[in-house]
Amino acid sequence: APVSGKIIAVGCDEGDILAVGADVVIFETEADLSASADVPPPVAPPVRTEESGTGGGTFVFKMPDIGEGVVEAEITAWHIKEGQEVNEDDPVADAMTDKATIELTAPVSGIAAKLGCGEGDTIAVGADLVVFENVEGALASSAPLPASKPAPKPPKSATKPTSAPATKTPSAKSSKALASPAVRKRAKDAGIDLAKVSASGQSGNVTHADLDRFEKALEPELGETRIKIIGMRRLIAERMQASKRHIPHFTYVEEMDVTELEALRKRLNAKKSEDKPKLTVLPFIIRAMISAIREWPQMNARYNDEQGFLSQFEPVHLGMAAQTDQGLLVPVIKNAQSLSIWETATEIGRLAEGARNATLTKEELTGATTTLTSLGPLGGIVTTPVINRPEVAIFGPNKIRPKIVLDGGEVKERLVMNFSISCDHRIIDGYDAAAMMQYIKGLLEDPLLMFLD
Repeated sequence: APVSGKIIAVGCDEGDILAVGADVVIFETEADLSASADVPPPVAPPVRTEESGTGGGTFVFKMPDIGEGVVEAEITAWHIKEGQEVNEDDPVADAMTDKATIELTAPVSGIAAKLGCGEGDTIAVGADLVVFENVEGALASSAPLPASKPAPKPPKSATKPTSAPATKTPSAKSSKALASPAVRKRAKDAGIDLAKVSASGQSGNVTHADLDRFEKALEPELGETRIKIIGMRRLIAERMQASKRHIPHFTYVEEMDVTELEALRKRLNAKKSEDKPKLTVLPFIIRAMISAIREWPQMNARYNDEQGFLSQFEPVHLGMAAQTDQGLLVPVIKNAQSLSIWETATEIGRLAEGARNATLTKEELTGATTTLTSLGPLGGIVTTPVINRPEVAIFGPNKIRPKIVLDGGEVKERLVMNFSISCDHRIIDGYDAAAMMQYIKGLLEDPLLMFLD
């Protein structure tokens, strides 16, 4: 402790990684206690103002704090261009985090003189997002920062905390690459992030030769079209890579005879009332899965490997992987164990439509405890689904197809379906996966059994 006083806040928990310059401890000292309690806490200044030749001021709109511990966001779309006149509350940009996509609006009216980054770039909270010019001075000096939070009252001692955030993991983006001023200027002019360039200098610095190699690798080949991976596609790529990197997958596949199931499904559809949805095979598969999860609850869980514990759940919040124009989305059927066959079909249809129309809420896209992925008639013969980390299992029914089989010496045509399950081998043993799939097989091959429990 550099001073004597009362601890009023600590910057992180044991085991957390803290950035250099971030708040470790905030002390209330004798000087604080003797000062007037009526002095209001300072608010982080939202803007810089300066005089311009046109009579208006300059407003720097900083990337707002959108809460939930988010320290940076990806700008997936700009709705304005440099030099464009913008009115207050006009859409400025779409910012995407791991939790949500948020539309940012202009806090003032003025000319968008400079944009802080390009589409697909990641920008830190508090960084310059848009520089507005020709802004009335009164507005520029008083407009609040949208979605930001007031800064805590700083101690009056020499231990005044800085605004650097505490982080759970070190970020490669935050480390400053070593380079000479000339190399740094060249990289800035070319729009190159020096942190992404392999350094060969004796002191670990990036040289002109390193930039040459980096730029050569960026040159497109004849006939090549380059598409920047941003937004949802980037997020999907990162999550799939993290899943395969962290989870030792194994996949088990079982063939199931669904002739009786298909006959039952057709009978129910023929006799259903008009207010009920048409049944596909998925509601039956989900009912069989839920029945099996009661016997193998370790399948309905999340493994928090960094913290070292398994979270096992009684309710089944079933993720339904759905392909959309924006990429792969996983809407969640909440409390699937409490739904009837008809209610499950209705919920599948509602979530699928919401995924296609991009109208699902954050709550409808989060909270899954296990996942089902299906390509319908395109399901192929065998799939090896990738687990939706930190879940520990993912189920993947394949397409139904006719097959000639021998039954008591007679040749018969039956409808069969392969059913895949991928599991986290750190949590689930192969024997348990096989036993569970045999249980599901029994229910789908004799479907009336699943309505007896």
